[in-house]
Amino acid sequence: MNTVEKIYQGVQSFPEPLALEVLHFVEFLKFKNQSSTIQELDQKIQQGIDQADSGLGLTIDGDYVAKLNQRVQQRLQIADE
Repeated sequence: MNTVEKIYQGVQSFPEPLALEVLHFVEFLKFKNQSSTIQELDQKIQQGIDQADSGLGLTIDGDYVAKLNQRVQQRLQIADE
C-alpha cells in the first residue's frame, strides 16, 4: 500500500470538520510547492535578463517577450494540474 492509499484509508473515518482540516492542509502544501516553483521560475527569468544585460549583444523584441510570457503561463498552468 502506497502513501496516498494510507492517507485515504486514515481519513475515511474522520468526521467532516476534521477531514476538511486535512483538505486545507493538502491545499496549503500544494500552494507552498507552487510558490517555490514560481520563485524558481522568477530566478531563472532574472538570470536570463542579467545575462542579456551583461553584454551578450542580444536584442529582445516585444514579440519574443510575449511568446516567452505565454510559455511561462502555460507551464504554470501545467504545474497547477
